[in-house]
Amino acid sequence: MASRIGNQLQETRRRKEISLSVVSEETKIGKKYLEALEREEYDVFPAKVYAVSFLRSYARYLGLDAESLVEIYQKEHSGRRERMEINPKLPIMPTQHSGENFLSREGIATFRSKRRGLFVFFLTIVVVVGTGLRAIFWLQSASHELSQQRLSKINARGIVPKNISLVLEAKDETWLRVVGDNEVSFEGTVFPGEKRRWIAKNEMKVRIGNINGVKLYVNGKKVDGISGSVRGINDLTFTMLEGKGLVEMEQKRVPRMESVGPSEGELQKEER
Repeated sequence: MASRIGNQLQETRRRKEISLSVVSEETKIGKKYLEALEREEYDVFPAKVYAVSFLRSYARYLGLDAESLVEIYQKEHSGRRERMEINPKLPIMPTQHSGENFLSREGIATFRSKRRGLFVFFLTIVVVVGTGLRAIFWLQSASHELSQQRLSKINARGIVPKNISLVLEAKDETWLRVVGDNEVSFEGTVFPGEKRRWIAKNEMKVRIGNINGVKLYVNGKKVDGISGSVRGINDLTFTMLEGKGLVEMEQKRVPRMESVGPSEGELQKEER
């Protein structure tokens, strides 16, 4: 019987009418691991740290209290240990000395040798995994830079873009509202690691509740959204200049607050 963690994940996903395939594509978490989280089949994960990480990401994606679910998971699995089975063929030989049993020197030496071998083995795995992660991050960075270079070359050849293309990369949890050609394209919260793209023909308006938590690119060029912001909040308007294929950016200075800045709920209420 699935525990309340699995129930919350599955019921929330079904209520929002989102398939596991869509979740997997947008969170970059394998579908089999998403199914394992909903079924509480944690043995599927190679280690406990993967289960915790994927659970946190999945819960945030669904808009659930991720830390609360992780805390429940930790309590339910606090007694679980990843044990290393002792080799039954290990030559631990009992000898008699002054009426007590002692391990033979040969058995102790063999045990220590095997322990050193396991340490070297795990250290090698850590180095290989670390190298692989660095390679992945480098490839992602190189791919983004290459795409920007290609876009610059296209613009240099005189090919005029027909639309306003806005790309957002989230570094921190951020509320925002995107209106393209007078229609709301998105309103809600984005989470670290998310990357989203919107397209408008004539005008794109963006209100950001945490400008330091996102990176913005318009038609391949990075946008300075920090200038003109107040307490991390900014309103940006991007307009396509007719016949020129150029995008003009306007920064609307938000009203300065008397005390602390508005919460995400207040921002949403103000928009309505």
